[in-house]
Amino acid sequence: MMRHPPGRPTWLEIDLSAIVHNFQVVQRTVGPDCAIYPAIKANGYGLGAVPIARTLARAGARGFCVAMTEEAIPLRAAGIDQPIVLLSGFIPGLEQQVVALDLEPVIFDLEAAHRLSRLRGPQDPPLIVHVKIDTGMGRIGFDAEQLHPVMTELDRLPGIRVHSLLSHFAWADEAAGQTATRNQLQRFHQAHASLGVRGAALQLSCANSAGLLAYPEARLSWVRPGIMLYGASPFHPYRTAQMDGLRPVVRWITHVLSIRQVPSGTPLGYGHEYVTQRPSRIALLPVGYADGYPRILKGHAQILTHGQRAPVVGRISMDLTLVDVTDIPQAVTGSRVTLLGADGDGFIGIEEMADWSATIPYEVICRFGMRVPRHHLPEIP
Repeated sequence: MMRHPPGRPTWLEIDLSAIVHNFQVVQRTVGPDCAIYPAIKANGYGLGAVPIARTLARAGARGFCVAMTEEAIPLRAAGIDQPIVLLSGFIPGLEQQVVALDLEPVIFDLEAAHRLSRLRGPQDPPLIVHVKIDTGMGRIGFDAEQLHPVMTELDRLPGIRVHSLLSHFAWADEAAGQTATRNQLQRFHQAHASLGVRGAALQLSCANSAGLLAYPEARLSWVRPGIMLYGASPFHPYRTAQMDGLRPVVRWITHVLSIRQVPSGTPLGYGHEYVTQRPSRIALLPVGYADGYPRILKGHAQILTHGQRAPVVGRISMDLTLVDVTDIPQAVTGSRVTLLGADGDGFIGIEEMADWSATIPYEVICRFGMRVPRHHLPEIP
């Protein structure tokens, strides 16, 4: 736990050593012959892509995955020289940026490949691309049955080299999806086999966190873990991160701004949706939905202070949240409050906050507001 830094009394602590531990869980799971390309899109799932990429590069990541070109710019500026895969490809007009940043786009329409090819001269090294096929996700990718003619045309394009064949599972995170997932994997292998000898030169990748944990046969050449690196289970609400040996990564801290003593029958907050049922001590926290602490938490959320839980009361507003600390006499103005993470023997995990929010752990960490400072521990250069 870090000391109170200067500035706003609300911040996130990201434990980089826990991220390394979770990366090592992935490596032990997939074995030494399978490469790991961590997904650090959306600014490292909201936790800071640059320090996370630096840390994981040192831990042995062979490359990284982002969604779009602008997510790669700060990584290259920070000296990340591993391959960076653009999972969502690129729109017309961004070809020069793809080339300038030496990115590896996923190709799912031939025109994108033609636009890239036109930028490569006879003396330029080939641009590496990855071909996506749709085996059942219904989102992006060539039809699996069309892979052979697609690859034939790509092989004719100067300045382009296909590195990998990719697909993505639609239902790997639930037991009910086992048949669908294995059917997708079968279609993937059938498409790959249709290439004959040409396919032997391709790397293969299908598995995200859920895929690599639940389907050993889907680990293939390289995997793209995301949520498990950040300390949450891809199988929520059926399984916890701890069950797979993962460590929590995020701690969200704030402090009590003030405390008011109010009588029984006092309405609190917008809409007066909460009325005290007893004389109460109400703590005001300087955090709200603009920081990623959403309004839907009202009536469900709890916080930790002095190692004890206290309920959030009333509507959460943009900048402020109310908490009933009547049963925690130690709580005073300035007391440290944990919104997420450990405090003494207490713990509020990403999965629990996801339950309160009626959402998934991915959204919990991706929605942290940009005005909440991120502090990465231990500090790295």
